[in-house]
Amino acid sequence: MSAFLDDDEPTIAPHLVARLRPIRLLCLDVDGVLSDGHLYFSGGEGDARFCQRFSVRDGVGIKLLQQSGRHVAILSEGNILSGRVRAESLGIVHAYFGLRNKVATFHELLSTLSLQPDQAAFVGDEVSDLPLLSLVGFSATVPDAVRDVRRAVHYVTSRPGGSGAVREVCDLIRRAADT
Repeated sequence: MSAFLDDDEPTIAPHLVARLRPIRLLCLDVDGVLSDGHLYFSGGEGDARFCQRFSVRDGVGIKLLQQSGRHVAILSEGNILSGRVRAESLGIVHAYFGLRNKVATFHELLSTLSLQPDQAAFVGDEVSDLPLLSLVGFSATVPDAVRDVRRAVHYVTSRPGGSGAVREVCDLIRRAADT
């Protein structure tokens, strides 16, 4: 589902503007959303580790969203050093890794920030993300997410995870505030 009325017109569809305007918190999954969904192995014996690939454009989108006064959080089941380092490099204060229950952490975060669920957005790509995707005011996923997730969200990005999908969502949130 496209956010725009047509390819030549940069106006965001009205039904999405209504969902995007109240957003004060963007929550992100890492694997397949903030990263490209692949795990890369580096190092050798005694220094072996997995790492991930991230987009600089996504990082710029996150920084612009933060500068607009909105919060960004990471809610990830995975716990890979590269994800933690990326969160730190972007100044993401609310970064949670190795989660077994994203919904519980989400509710704690809302309480900490004095926000309601309709003031939050979440970008996820796996079936384990469905409970949280159903709670937020704006839900999004990437084009190669599993079918059940693509069917459940308000928006499917045109860009893949780790290659501009997060920037796309950040830009939508910022632009909706200006319409």
